[in-house]
Amino acid sequence: MKHVLLSLSALALLAIPNQALAQMDEIIVTGQRIVSPLRVNPNRPNPGIFLEQKGDFLLLEVQIENDSRNLSERLSQISDTVDDFLTAAENNADIELSIVDENNFVRPLSEQNYREGITGGSRPDTSVAILKVKTKIPDRVEDSYKLAQKLSKFVDSIDEKGRITINTSDQVLVSVVDPYQYRPQVQMLLVEEINRLSEGLGPNYRAIIRGLDGELKWVRSGDLNLAFYIPYTYDIVPDTLHSYKIESPTTRY
Repeated sequence: MKHVLLSLSALALLAIPNQALAQMDEIIVTGQRIVSPLRVNPNRPNPGIFLEQKGDFLLLEVQIENDSRNLSERLSQISDTVDDFLTAAENNADIELSIVDENNFVRPLSEQNYREGITGGSRPDTSVAILKVKTKIPDRVEDSYKLAQKLSKFVDSIDEKGRITINTSDQVLVSVVDPYQYRPQVQMLLVEEINRLSEGLGPNYRAIIRGLDGELKWVRSGDLNLAFYIPYTYDIVPDTLHSYKIESPTTRY
């Protein structure tokens, strides 16, 4: 029987070029929380093979709004409140402060980057600064709600001074550090699936698989979990077939 066998070193060579750009970067996972069974796109089948892993951080979005009539006063009060957040975080080892840039990369909060993100509010003469309060997701979590409550309690500890209003999002977010570290594992899962299928069909068939060099994707799959997958296709053909025409694939994801 002919199996689809690739070594780990060979799979490593299938990494996409921009993978290196994201190594060790922390990336926010956007979109609505997915519940089991996993649905990546309602218009497509479920991913045939995916790797589920716990995320690295849980994040809560915080909006610091001020409606003082004078712009300089608004910015001053927002700055003072951000300083209060930073001071409180320095005294709490479980809490970190971040912002999320336009590419969904998570960056440490600084005086410069939070000012660059200040926008107008929903009403005239208002300004809003947005930051993320985050905490590391431990290896063992008995209650994800309590972990989210840790973030809410931290935000509640910050006083609203002057014309400041502090609001939080209704949903928490999950981030992952260096998501491409999971690429070889996903690829091996695909190869193992094809080999199992080939064994079940017997020695007179072989598998032709495409997509192992495709882009690694990820999606929220639970309160704290993420699913990593690579869109792929495969065909089972008779072992006596000597020529094969590749048609437009029906992707299994």
